[in-house]
Amino acid sequence: MIRTVCLWLSIIVAAASISDAAACSGSTQGSAAPTSPPDPVVARVNETEIHASQLEQVLQLSLRKGSFNTDLLSDERMATLRKQVLDHLVEEELLYQACRKEKIEVPDKRVEEEMQALESRFSSPQEYEASLRDQGFTLDMVRERIRRSLSVEELIRRKTSQEGRPSEAEVTAYYQKNRDRLRRTESVHVQQVFLKLPPHADPETKGRARQALEGLIKEIRGGKDFSTAARQYGQDSGGELGWLTRGGPTPILAEAALKLKTGEISDIVETPSGFHVLKVLERRPGGDATLEESRPQIETLLQQQKEKEALSQLLAKLKTEAKIEIIAPVP
Repeated sequence: MIRTVCLWLSIIVAAASISDAAACSGSTQGSAAPTSPPDPVVARVNETEIHASQLEQVLQLSLRKGSFNTDLLSDERMATLRKQVLDHLVEEELLYQACRKEKIEVPDKRVEEEMQALESRFSSPQEYEASLRDQGFTLDMVRERIRRSLSVEELIRRKTSQEGRPSEAEVTAYYQKNRDRLRRTESVHVQQVFLKLPPHADPETKGRARQALEGLIKEIRGGKDFSTAARQYGQDSGGELGWLTRGGPTPILAEAALKLKTGEISDIVETPSGFHVLKVLERRPGGDATLEESRPQIETLLQQQKEKEALSQLLAKLKTEAKIEIIAPVP
């Protein structure tokens, strides 16, 4: 839950610093070597400096994540985005300083679990390390940023744990007020065989993978058990995709699956990640959702609201107590 509340912080933290492990001990981040280009200080948070290089790095990451066309952004819009990024960096630094003050320590095992989870998104350790190099990171830098992020999450968890779960009255009131927005959308429960492809795979590699999957589809349609095929040939630990809907996080797969009947097998579906073969296990039609159907969603939304409010109050308190100097976002 806390990860959901501070998702924007996690994105910033993931690439906020180009400093070494000394950042975790409280030393000034981003100190320039004598031969390095000037790296102006754009803000100070209780004497800890935030440098122009950090701001620019996170700004570029944000622009890529938001798929912004920088050629179409006005100077005013860029200035606004730069200010938002700097505000986030200041808030992240405030929270991390609060972590140090409360002596929050993250176990090495927890950090390594996150490191392994991050690496698992790549087809090989070599691809993982090459991706980090392309972005200017080392494994040690990523490890320290993860430790910092987990520290902040633990701080927020402690500060918001007293908020409690939404009451029955709150859930019912939200349902009555938002019934039109809580309509159940058409959804399908999907299993898949997934074959991951390396980024920018050449036509020959794609052709071999496609040929192998086409042969597997024939076997499945001829009677081979889909679950067995997913375990034997898939690359996603069994092939369970869960319930997919239009507007969800996997629109290409959802659109393909919603065209299938229950029990039907898809042709090969290509996404940026690789090739997928889908099977629909169950369908749910769209319609009005009951209170009980909506309860998990409502409880999650209300809990997130409570935690966001608690986070805002915490940040307001930290800002009041801190010495913050905004020098100027670099143009």
